Amino acid sequence: MAYLTFQEYLQNGFTMITDEKIFDQHERAAETQIDITTQFFYNADYAANSLVDDLAGNQWQVFRAKQFKRAIALQCDYFDEVGADTPVGIANQDLSSIEIGRTHVQVNSSLNSTNFGKTGLATSVVAILSQIGLMSRAVSYR
Repeated sequence: MAYLTFQEYLQNGFTMITDEKIFDQHERAAETQIDITTQFFYNADYAANSLVDDLAGNQWQVFRAKQFKRAIALQCDYFDEVGADTPVGIANQDLSSIEIGRTHVQVNSSLNSTNFGKTGLATSVVAILSQIGLMSRAVSYR
């Protein structure tokens, strides 16, 4: 089950992606990257936490679930904007210089400043995930 549907994406005011097939591709990629980064917090196969249950839970759970969906939407927009939806694809889009014969062109790319480390996640997405507590790397004591 997708974390975010195309209809939810549009209903939440996101308009960058207009093709549902492209959205679905970016959403699956965003799911993968965010699952890895959040240690599969809402992953249905892991079943430790339920996005559906949180959307019907207490005030904090509803807020966290809505912000999580917002992070997915922002990540989809980021993938669409940079023209790639994998960390390697994003790195390949970040052309900093090229040399052809005696001609050398160097560009100051801002892609590194919008990408969190080598995760492929947009810095705004990481900010949201951090604020809702999904970026912590605590060790379980159980």
